[in-house]
Amino acid sequence: MKSPSRGVVLAEWTKLRSLRSTWLTVAVAVLLSAVLGALAAESAVHAWPTMAPPDRAAFDAVQTSLDGGIWAELAFGVLGVLSVSAEYRTGLIRTTFVAVPQRGMVLAAKVVVVCGGALVVGEALSFSTFLLGQAILSQQHLAVGVTSPHVLRSLVAAGAYLTVLTAVGMALGALLRHTAAAIGAWFALLYLAYGFARALQAWSHVPDRWLLVNIGDSLTRLRPAHDTWVPSLAGAAAELAVYAAAALVLAGWRFRQDP
Repeated sequence: MKSPSRGVVLAEWTKLRSLRSTWLTVAVAVLLSAVLGALAAESAVHAWPTMAPPDRAAFDAVQTSLDGGIWAELAFGVLGVLSVSAEYRTGLIRTTFVAVPQRGMVLAAKVVVVCGGALVVGEALSFSTFLLGQAILSQQHLAVGVTSPHVLRSLVAAGAYLTVLTAVGMALGALLRHTAAAIGAWFALLYLAYGFARALQAWSHVPDRWLLVNIGDSLTRLRPAHDTWVPSLAGAAAELAVYAAAALVLAGWRFRQDP
C-alpha cells in the first residue's frame, strides 16, 4: 500500500465530510454511548447497596462507563462501510481511479482519513464517556481515575478497537460494493456470529475468542477475564491486529479488481 500524497488525502477528506451520513453516524454514536453509559453508571449506583458480594468484587468501573459502546461499535462499522460503498453507489469511484490510477494510494488515503478520524473520535468518545460515568459513580465512591492501574490502557484500547471496526467496515464496503449488503454483513459479523460461536462451545471455544465483541471486552477490562470464551489481553491485541491486517489486505485486493 503506497503512501498517499497530500492532494489525495485532501480529496478523500472532502468526500468524507460531504457525506451527511458521516456526521449523522458520528453524532448517533456519541449521543447513544454517552447516554447509555451514564444510565449504566446510574443503575450501578442505585444497585450498589443491595448488590451481592461476588457482584461487588466483579464490578468494573471502566466497563460500566463504556456500557453504551455497543452503539458506537455499530456506528463506526457503518461509517467504514459508507466511506467506500457510497462511492460505488454514485459511480464516483471510477472518477477516483481515473484521477489516481495507483489503487494502493487511494486505499492508503482512505485509511488515513477514515481510520485516522475514527481513532480521534473514538478516543475522545472513550475518555468523555469514562469521565461522565465516573462523575456519576462517585456518588457511591465507586469511581476510578485515569491514573488508576490499567485504566489508561483500557480507554486507549477502546478507541483503537473502534478504529479497527471502522477498517473492517471499509473492507466490507469494498468487497460487497453495496451499502445495504455490507451493513448487513457487518451486523452479522459483529452480533449474529455470537450465536454461531455459542453453538460450537461444546467442541471448541476458539470461535468465541475470535468474536469482535469478545476481543473488545477483553481489551477494555480492568482485570483479566477468567471465562474460557474470552481471549487473554495479549491474545485479544493480537487478534485485533489480525482483523486490521485482513481488512486492509482484502480491501486492497478488491480495489485491484476494479477496471
